Amino acid sequence: MQRRPTIWFPITTLLVCLVGGQMPAQDVVFLRKSSGDGETKRKGEIVGWTGDTISIKGKTGVKDFDTERLVRFETAWHPGYDEGNKLLMAYRYDEAISHFDSALAGETRGWMQNIVHAKLVQCHLAKEDFENAARHFLKVVDDDPQGRFRHLVPLVWTSSRPNQEQLKRAESLLGSSEPMVALLGASWMLTEKGGEGARAKMDKLSKDFDPTVAALAKAQLWRLDKVAPNEKRLAIRIEQVRKMPENVRAGAWYLIADAQSKSKREAEAIVNFMRIPINDPGQGTLAAAALYQAAWLLEKTEQNQQAQALRNELKEKFGDTVWAR
Repeated sequence: MQRRPTIWFPITTLLVCLVGGQMPAQDVVFLRKSSGDGETKRKGEIVGWTGDTISIKGKTGVKDFDTERLVRFETAWHPGYDEGNKLLMAYRYDEAISHFDSALAGETRGWMQNIVHAKLVQCHLAKEDFENAARHFLKVVDDDPQGRFRHLVPLVWTSSRPNQEQLKRAESLLGSSEPMVALLGASWMLTEKGGEGARAKMDKLSKDFDPTVAALAKAQLWRLDKVAPNEKRLAIRIEQVRKMPENVRAGAWYLIADAQSKSKREAEAIVNFMRIPINDPGQGTLAAAALYQAAWLLEKTEQNQQAQALRNELKEKFGDTVWAR
């Protein structure tokens, strides 16, 4: 499998509506009815959003609702957030970061700060800046360990490698009592010389009661393979991926596709590489690597027109990554 050398710096979608282009005077949250079809509307102030619970303060006090019932919400966005979103969608990441930074500085609501931090994680991942992606991710996890942004954790999945300064940082993360933070540290150190502690930690995390942590840790351990898994083992792993929480499958699919490529199963590898930029474009560097690998396999199998189309997409969306150079 062809590799590109890399320099390693390593939501549920929110459906947001502004009424008539004006900032609403109060938050409005639309929820599916707890029984039967249809929606119910709650007006008030969103005072908290952690884990699977959104808290709304109304005339009769604060009430908690399961976010599985959330359809959409209306709130007053900081102007920098709105502009940052537009720039993010246009792949203008440096400008988006500037606006999101402005929004973060002017935003006092904790739950909204977490949303901005998550947007900044996406921007920095698209630039292959894992250091800053991790910085913003850790702020979210510190405030909301069980929150909806955990799928953005900047783990190592490709041939990227951390530098020495980041490895020192990873050592402190590895000892964290918060599983998602320890997972990040273990991932950065997993294949490094003297990384026995990281490997032991990753093995322990693969048995964690949290299905998201366990799923990610199990897939991370596949990076330790010395040779590509045989067909039987690969089939077992594919079934494991399909049982993972849907929003954390991207890295595992990358490793599956990489193994298929090494086994000369190019058509299957292309399909699985392409799952990532299609389903998880917010993964940034991982999506960029998948586009590069899929284009390389298409060219290898003499599908040059399709390969060039992917290279064009790679340069347009992830031009700051080593994969686009």
